[in-house]
This record gives sequence, structure tokens and C-alpha cells, in this order.
Amino acid sequence: MSRPDAAPPAYRDTEWWRDHFSGGMLDLWQAIVPPEQALEDANFLLAHGGVRPAGRVLDVPCGDGRVAIELAARGVRMVGVDISAGQIEAARVKSAARNLAIEWHVADMRSVPWRASFDAGFCWGDSFGYMDEAGNRDFLAAVHRALVPGAGWAMEMQMVAELLLPRLQRRVSGRAGEFDVAVRREFDEQSGRLAVEYELARNGVRETRQASYRIHSVAEIRALLADAGFAIDRLCARNGEPFTAEADRLRVVCRAPGPPG
Repeated sequence: MSRPDAAPPAYRDTEWWRDHFSGGMLDLWQAIVPPEQALEDANFLLAHGGVRPAGRVLDVPCGDGRVAIELAARGVRMVGVDISAGQIEAARVKSAARNLAIEWHVADMRSVPWRASFDAGFCWGDSFGYMDEAGNRDFLAAVHRALVPGAGWAMEMQMVAELLLPRLQRRVSGRAGEFDVAVRREFDEQSGRLAVEYELARNGVRETRQASYRIHSVAEIRALLADAGFAIDRLCARNGEPFTAEADRLRVVCRAPGPPG
């Protein structure tokens, strides 16, 4: 592996996420989230996120479908979208194993094609902020168009400035499932982006991936949602209590009252 004191390389490819979730990274992300987390996430969305049984709900990007599958098991009509063909294939296998009819689509999150088609939607598990400024705005505009007036929209993130930056660890290593993992992080204050390098080793095979995440403040998140036409109902911690800087994540619960201005 690289020297542990070396910084991640400067980030250049603004579309790193197109093939990031493949190979070892795909296996790693599926291994590190405990199964009970999907149950807790589904409970939150049903209690606080505007998701209702029998409603049609959009999960974007959906990853391997862990939350969508739990909601579908409770009668929610789920549609999942992700750009990773590997994630979508994993989602199809998992939902088929539970005899759940879910629509899965391989697509760019900025290009969801529906209009006024969903009673609610969500972006879960730190999946916002991958793209450049225009891309992040285009994503919110696209999902706003896909929601019926009054639909709920919820987002979850741990990589929000108020939580991440005071606790940022530049070097982390350890064991995750079958992998030895080393992670190096550098935050660039001018761009507001966190550059990350992941080094994985499994059965003697090593793999390195780079990523970059736009780290928004809570105020920036609020402004982006308002610009896209959303009305924010509440900022929550994991348990639904009001968000504070002591929380381990931010959950934003919104409505889509009408077309953006």
C-alpha cells in the first residue's frame, strides 16, 4: 500500500462515481452496513419521511436496494435507481430472493425521467454530494419533478460539515469483512470537497480507488433544497429528535409543494 502519511492525490475526475461501486468496492460497501440498519432506516422513513404503505416511492441512488427492499416488504411500491450496474444486479437478486416486485433501473441520478409520479422519495446513506455543483443541483431538480405536489422527500448524510470536519480523521485503517482497508482523506476548504483514497486488500489482491465528496454545511443543504422548490419540515438526528452537532448524522425531511420558482 501507499505510504500511510501520503495525502490522497489531487481530485480531477468529477465523475468518479460512474465506476466506483464495482469490483472490490462493491463487495466492501455491501459488507460494511449491518442488516439491522436497513430495518431502522425503513422505520424512520415510515414514521418521519413521508413514506406510506401502498405509496409509490423513489429511492435514488438506491445502491444494492437494502432500504427499498425493507419498505417493499411492508407494502410500499418501490422504484430504485442507481448508476452502478453491479449495485442494481445485487438489488435484483436480493429482492427476488424475498419475492418482492420492485422496479430497478440503471440510470444517472440527475436524469430520472418521471414527472409527478411518486408519492415520496429519499436519498439515503450519504449519497448526496458526489457530483459538481451543477450536478448536485440538477439531481434535486430532477427528483422534484418526479414527485407529485405535496410528496415527501428525505435525505440522510453523515458527511455534513458540522459533523464531519470537527471529527475528521485523515488516516484510518482496519478490517472490514474480508478486506484490509486503509483510507486517506484530505479536505480542500476552497472547493469544499473531501478527497478520499481507498486501498483494499483481499486474498493478496490490492485495489485502490479515489473519490471526492462535496461537503455541504447545513445552511447550504437548506439553500439547495429551497432553490429546488422543497419546503423543509424538520432537521433530525438518527432517532427523529432535533438535529444537533452531537448527532451522528443529519436527516432532512421535506415536502415538494409545487414547481420550483
